[in-house]
Amino acid sequence: MNEEKPTSVDAAIAIRVAQDDAKPLTKTQKRFNKLLEKLAAQRVEIGQWREFKELYQKRLIKEYQPLAARLREKRIALLRLFDAALRDDSLSKRHTDALHRILTDMVTKLLAEAKDPELITLHDRYADHRYEEVQYEEFQYLKALAKQDYGIDVAEYDGEETPEEFADWLSDKIRQSKENVENATESAAGDEAKPTAREAAKAKLAEGGSRAVRQVFRKLVSELHPDREADPTERERKTELMQQVNQAYDADDLLALLELQFQTEQIDAQTLATFADEHLKSYIHVLETQSRELSDELDTVVAPFARVVGPAEAHQLKPAVVQRSLNADIADLQQVLRGIESELILFRDVRYLRASVASYRMTRARVDGDDDSPAPTRSKSRRRRS
Repeated sequence: MNEEKPTSVDAAIAIRVAQDDAKPLTKTQKRFNKLLEKLAAQRVEIGQWREFKELYQKRLIKEYQPLAARLREKRIALLRLFDAALRDDSLSKRHTDALHRILTDMVTKLLAEAKDPELITLHDRYADHRYEEVQYEEFQYLKALAKQDYGIDVAEYDGEETPEEFADWLSDKIRQSKENVENATESAAGDEAKPTAREAAKAKLAEGGSRAVRQVFRKLVSELHPDREADPTERERKTELMQQVNQAYDADDLLALLELQFQTEQIDAQTLATFADEHLKSYIHVLETQSRELSDELDTVVAPFARVVGPAEAHQLKPAVVQRSLNADIADLQQVLRGIESELILFRDVRYLRASVASYRMTRARVDGDDDSPAPTRSKSRRRRS
């Protein structure tokens, strides 16, 4: 469906069957009104998330990502300091072993974020195996996993022999395989099953819904076609309205078409009250399809934010929740950055470095980025900002 500007729920639900004190609404009329309210609320919520997404991306680029980049630079600077300390023989074997382990862990995590020639050199200097060997072994393991556990022909893979790229390819192949199985199952079920009375009724509703959308479209075209308007100002107005009509019709957006009918006074709440239930049922069928599409669209828009805030807050996800989460992560970044900048100064004194290594006072967030993402996050909720 085409993107729409968010409208207020109150304005959107002006399209409704009027309540007559002398004649209560039928079940179908109530269902129609309730569905309109739901659609209006969905459109408003999607509009809010779209607006928030733009602001969120701006804050990531302006505030979060520069801090994350600075922190990575400072961690690499800390690695250089550790490397120098390990190579000048100023530490005891106990201190050397501890710092060696810290440096190796830190290099591994930073390389998992992004490859860097300097980091690879440090890795190969201190790790038990060269970086290329580690990558090759992981690549071979993933290939064996693909063949043994998923039955995927790895001969089809023609990308780079890196675990990261192969893992992406493997993930896509697994998803495609699942989709193929689901489609084949649905197709087999469709071939075997005979149409039921319920399915026939659904097909009739679908046909009626399509016909109802065409009828609304034709009424609007008949009223608004600009070629039939002599007044230039009115012709311009109708041209703009006709563009909206065509967009709504192309998108099968019955709600937008009904809104245009209300706007042009083709129908009102009293007119809707005169529609037979069968007519409204055709509308309901189309509007329910729209509602499902909006629900799917909302899930798509919200899904990345659910991963960002973590499972604890995902069930009550609102833009304000994501905003608080980002504020907290930026504050955490700033705190960690201040800490590592302080340690870069203090660790120039080998006595302080020796004492810190001995007691392991260097926090894991500062020293090795105890995190599964390229951006540091709060210690109790590992998230990826992108």
